[in-house]
Amino acid sequence: MTSVLQALDIAVQAAFVALALFTLTDWVRHRDRQRLWLVVALVSLSALVVLTPAAALVGLPVQLVTDLALVLFVLSGYALLMFRNSLIPLGRRLAAAITVWTVLVAIIGVAAGLSSNPQAQQSPFQLAAVGLIVITWVLCVIEPIFRLGLASIGRPSVEGSRLRSLSLGYAGLVVVIVASTVAGPALRSPTAAVVVDLIVLAIVPLMYASFAPPLWLRQLWSRPEEEELRSALHELLLYSADRATLASRALAGGARMVGAPAGFIQDSDGSMLAAHGLTQKEAAALAAQPGTSRSMLRIPLDLTQGQGMMTILAGPFTPLFGQWEISRLRGFAVSITAGLDRVLLTGRIVALEKAKTDFLDFASHELRGPITVIKGYLTMIAAGSLGDVPPKAASVVPLLVAKADEVNSMLEQMIETSRLEEGRLALRKERSDVASLTEDAIQNIGPLVSDHEVNIDRPPEPLWADVDPDRLQIVVRNLVSNAVKYSAAGAPIAVTVARRDHHAFVAVTDTGIGINKDDQRSLFTRFGRIQSAATAHTSGAGLGLWLSREIARMHDGDLTVESEPGKGSTFTLEIPLNSD
Repeated sequence: MTSVLQALDIAVQAAFVALALFTLTDWVRHRDRQRLWLVVALVSLSALVVLTPAAALVGLPVQLVTDLALVLFVLSGYALLMFRNSLIPLGRRLAAAITVWTVLVAIIGVAAGLSSNPQAQQSPFQLAAVGLIVITWVLCVIEPIFRLGLASIGRPSVEGSRLRSLSLGYAGLVVVIVASTVAGPALRSPTAAVVVDLIVLAIVPLMYASFAPPLWLRQLWSRPEEEELRSALHELLLYSADRATLASRALAGGARMVGAPAGFIQDSDGSMLAAHGLTQKEAAALAAQPGTSRSMLRIPLDLTQGQGMMTILAGPFTPLFGQWEISRLRGFAVSITAGLDRVLLTGRIVALEKAKTDFLDFASHELRGPITVIKGYLTMIAAGSLGDVPPKAASVVPLLVAKADEVNSMLEQMIETSRLEEGRLALRKERSDVASLTEDAIQNIGPLVSDHEVNIDRPPEPLWADVDPDRLQIVVRNLVSNAVKYSAAGAPIAVTVARRDHHAFVAVTDTGIGINKDDQRSLFTRFGRIQSAATAHTSGAGLGLWLSREIARMHDGDLTVESEPGKGSTFTLEIPLNSD
């Protein structure tokens, strides 16, 4: 049993030395000011553990060893409290008072001349000194356990887990010190000593994981944030806010992912797009600082207009950035870049669409007046109001009138399109006979269909529906005009008005060139026109069918097509009838 106990004691000493060396090495590599006090605490504790056997080898005086152990013990407690102070500040006055009190307790302990033999008789002064030392150390270590645990409540997953981990690390230290110092070898049986050493050996690596969390633990902490990350990625890909709002939301998601309290995103021109956890002025000052560290991580954003930058700042509760955090943030940065570029592109498209709509609105209104005047004079010429016209000139007047009507129809489509896109196309519904409206619409475009035989098949009874008469006639005129355009001269055009259940149907059938299945997909899109040799010389803006379907759907109906190349097409307008 003695040899086992000696081996375990050596293992405990080696574990503490390794813990101190790992922490010290990590601090030397990165020089993190916050972890300096933790290094002091763990080095003091490891020195305390190996002091007695080392002093025996060197032959140091017993009293000197006892005094050194006392100072190291008090120093470890003070350093642990100062590490807590670097996380959650105590306040300058309180920190200064604690420093003075700790020095005073150490001086009293040394002055008391405490014995290294726990069985020795102690004077009242020595007992008081021991009490002060124990109470001071306990307060320095116990307080952070509760303070850090309470601070973890309500915080994001990574920050909260980090604080709870630190709280457990402090608790582990208490267990180790109590087991190694208070319950010393002289106060326990060999069996109890083995059990205590085994407990200490199990706790030491857990303490290291608490104070310097490894990769697997950081990944475990971030798992609850995975759903938040997926939501953030969804917003980046689909949400169409302005770039500043999108950058702000993305930045908050990236910070939460690694447990960082602050950060900022710069645009390609260096301007500040978003700041999280700090002001724009503070962000600008940090952006001017060169370099990257484990407490300030810079991730490039390869935007379309140039390179931007996302900077994430570690806080007091943030695990220091490692390769895992860096790779996660770089992957997230790709989504941020795509989102910001998408918003920029969307903004440009919206601007172009608005410019196009404004042009349509302007051009249609400005051209309508002159065309009306031209048609008026052409009508007067055709009627003979302006005197006799040579036969050759008179023969082309109907064609000119028809072309003026065609231009008017195009202008009408442009005006209605502009209203629809701006949300100003309001229907003025009234109870109307769909069959009569269809006949009136065809009669109004008489000159355009003069070269074709238009056959109208309508039911004997009216088909009453709540419709906007003007807009419904626009749809009928568009369908008949298209049938004329894409049919040979003199080819018949059939217009069928019928009732089926509670709907009215207006079907316009021609025997023209027809439309293949692939081209039918783009028929009802805005500015969608079929590109082929047969349609190359056919006029039109590509708005008629798109506008017609939109008007049909505003009436809770629809516009569909059935066609086969070389055999003509049938466009069918469907409108719900009155329920009564």
